Amino acid sequence: MINLLIVLAGLVILGLSLGLGIVLPISRATANRRDGQPVPRQHILSGVVGAIIGALILVAGLSSPFVEVPAGNVGVVTNFGSVQPGTLEPGLHIVIPIVQHVAIIDTRVQPHQFQEIDAASAEYQTVKLTGVMNYHVDGQFANDLYQRVGTDFASKVIDPAFNDFIKTVVPNYKVDAILGARDEIRSRAKEALAANLSQYHIIVDDIYIANIAFSPEFQAAIEAKQVAQQQVQTEQQILAQKKIQADQAVAQAQGQADSNVKLAEGQAAATIALANGQATANAALAASLSDQILQYQYIQKLTDKITVMLVPSGQASIFDLKGLLNPAASPAP
Repeated sequence: MINLLIVLAGLVILGLSLGLGIVLPISRATANRRDGQPVPRQHILSGVVGAIIGALILVAGLSSPFVEVPAGNVGVVTNFGSVQPGTLEPGLHIVIPIVQHVAIIDTRVQPHQFQEIDAASAEYQTVKLTGVMNYHVDGQFANDLYQRVGTDFASKVIDPAFNDFIKTVVPNYKVDAILGARDEIRSRAKEALAANLSQYHIIVDDIYIANIAFSPEFQAAIEAKQVAQQQVQTEQQILAQKKIQADQAVAQAQGQADSNVKLAEGQAAATIALANGQATANAALAASLSDQILQYQYIQKLTDKITVMLVPSGQASIFDLKGLLNPAASPAP
């Protein structure tokens, strides 16, 4: 921004010097030549000096003497291409125009997307992996990284290191165990890349395995196996449901049988109780039947159409009720 302001200032000074100090006086002198007035050489000389100063300011602004290092970055200074020791901290700095150049290196944590890598499992099955690495550059040694690798260190250093690691580690796993070992592979990749990239002052913050894919043939075999497993699980669920229904039917039948047994036992107990009660009542009734009650009941059963008869004195009745009730005790006539 400051360099742009310097360029604008140089353009303004150059334009005013040329216009007011040179062009305008010459045009006035040309118009007044008929009057014999001389050209104001001192005025024109001031315009030339101002134009030279404006041009120098313009050139200085275009050569960028001021360098602003943004926050989260460092500046690496080179003198005619030679990397200088140390780095520039965030802020405004003055450099020698044309001689010095400043490369800005980002030291913040930033992601790097790995390219898809083809590897082989323990059974020589093709495995394709992609991942993301979060990393940052050690700002104190950014000049060494710039001198050894440059600014495109991601493609020159990070990608080859990750590619080599994946192709070395994946063959240690069987193809059906790779998905389950995703976290283990990620952890080992982080340790290996951290050790490898530390020589370039690149610090690995974390690594993520974004995707793991297999060959189309193996993928089709996995899908077929999953379909078969789902069918087996479905059949097992159907059998379990049928077993539950059968158990319910057995339990219902057992409950009905138990209910019938209880009902029969209840009815038998009721019948026994009724018989016992009837026997008890009969016994009580038999015990309560005295001779007088029997005679009274016998008389009540006689018809109401009885003719009154006179009997001789000393004869209580025509019939011997006791003899009728107890034939064995009555004498023979």
